[in-house]
Amino acid sequence: MRVIDLENINSAMRNETQFVLRCEEVFHDKISAAAASILSSRQERPVVALTGPSGSGKTTTALRLEDYLKNLGVKVCVIHMDNFFLPLDRRPPELTDWESPYCVDVDSLIGCISQLMDGKEVDIPWYDFKNGTTGGYTKMQGYTDAVIIAEGIHMLNPLIFDKIRGVANGVYVAPRTRIITNDDRIVRPEQLRVARRMIRDYNTRGHSIAETVERAQSVDRGEINYIQPYKDNAAIHIDTFHDYEPCILSKYLNEIPCFREEMTPEFLENHGLTDLMKVVRGVPPLHCPYVPHNSLVREFVGGSCYEY
Repeated sequence: MRVIDLENINSAMRNETQFVLRCEEVFHDKISAAAASILSSRQERPVVALTGPSGSGKTTTALRLEDYLKNLGVKVCVIHMDNFFLPLDRRPPELTDWESPYCVDVDSLIGCISQLMDGKEVDIPWYDFKNGTTGGYTKMQGYTDAVIIAEGIHMLNPLIFDKIRGVANGVYVAPRTRIITNDDRIVRPEQLRVARRMIRDYNTRGHSIAETVERAQSVDRGEINYIQPYKDNAAIHIDTFHDYEPCILSKYLNEIPCFREEMTPEFLENHGLTDLMKVVRGVPPLHCPYVPHNSLVREFVGGSCYEY
């Protein structure tokens, strides 16, 4: 696992523009390498099953892969597993674990993938999370020579992946880089993902910082039970950490009202976030104009050219 020192981040921030561009070039190279691997087995495995834990940057990675492949003249269909969640009134009463893959309408998801592979037009549902219902459908045209990217937290889970294993490449995305603080403490990737979700959920879902942190325990349990055990189904792994990321997270976290009031030493200690806050408070803030609109970081701080 890669490690970066907080001191190196602060040093690189002396030239913010160059720092950001260099980090974005590194991620572009990762997308390029993944696309090359996908294309090398495209005839036998036209499906890309892309997964990662909450806050990993799955959606942007899928869309960046789509852009890259389309620029090469490749037809691409992208579907999002989140739209295939079962409506609440169709879930068994005993199904109380919302992180479970059994919350997914697997038959419908696999059916859409198969029809897209056959070049058929399909109705793709979109899920209304506010009401827990299928809110409607949109048309998507399949192609027999297309790459089909299906992204979602359970795409490598055997409940889904075993049904497409023979025609799919597995891709696992997550921040993998660890940050060493000035007092030699290690900030783990899971903590970084919590910081990403703090900003995203505050801005787009109306959740307070405390609510996001409190929910992290349930999210982490789902990751341990349903996602991590199946990472080996992935032939391609992508580290979604950007070295400048702590600086932009610092800016946006500190702009959230009551952030400092809610993040008391006791609260941070109880939720294992003390070292993360050392990073947030130990780097200079980075301002958004430097960050490209297609950057994965913008999935969490806003201003992306993509729709989520």
